[in-house]
Amino acid sequence: MNCLYKPAVIAGFLFSSLIWYYIFHYFWMQILINKTEIVMFSKLLPKEEKYFDDFNDMIGVCQNMASITHELFSNTLYDPLLLLKLKPFENRGDEISFRVVKRLNKSFITPFDREDIFTLIKKLDDICDILLAAAIRLEVFNITEKVPMADGITSIIVAQIKELEIAITDLRSKDSKFNECKAVKDLESEADNLYRQGLTFIFNEEKDVLKVIKYKEILDLLENVSDKCQAVANVIISIFLKSS
Repeated sequence: MNCLYKPAVIAGFLFSSLIWYYIFHYFWMQILINKTEIVMFSKLLPKEEKYFDDFNDMIGVCQNMASITHELFSNTLYDPLLLLKLKPFENRGDEISFRVVKRLNKSFITPFDREDIFTLIKKLDDICDILLAAAIRLEVFNITEKVPMADGITSIIVAQIKELEIAITDLRSKDSKFNECKAVKDLESEADNLYRQGLTFIFNEEKDVLKVIKYKEILDLLENVSDKCQAVANVIISIFLKSS
């Protein structure tokens, strides 16, 4: 019995050792494979700074368009040359937006949530689109005089974008800029007040129904731009809170 028992024990020990060897070998190979994949993936990752550069480029486009739009609505007479200056900036904004979305589709790791990146660049692009739309209305509606309160609202939009520029510049360093975002909200409230004053004026003072319709549509668009600035500030606050 003892002679039969010892070979069985030895065989069991060898079998058990073989099983553990294969288990250890399997997990060790998985570790090596994961390390190799990480090295390979890291070479494919774009530099995070590219996104921040795009944000800075986009807010610069917004700033230029806002300044031109303010000048356009501040002039006593409509200046078609100012409208011609806007379109290249709007095209530039579309290019930046497309570039960011394309990079998002290829990136494995982003500096913050890819949903926030997409939302931020999309809302900045919306600002450019709506500014151009408001300016084009002057030409389409054949408006040659000043639109009531439009100069005041566009002046506020310029101020809002300046605050956003400061906040966006600090996204790279992750320094929270809640004061700038709050300033954007306060300015949006001022724009709402001017918007209501403008509507009150055109409905009470303007006798030409067509002009009332035209003026209101332009004021609606400009007020929407101010709202979009506030929406951008909200996205920036969300990014700061998530990274803190």
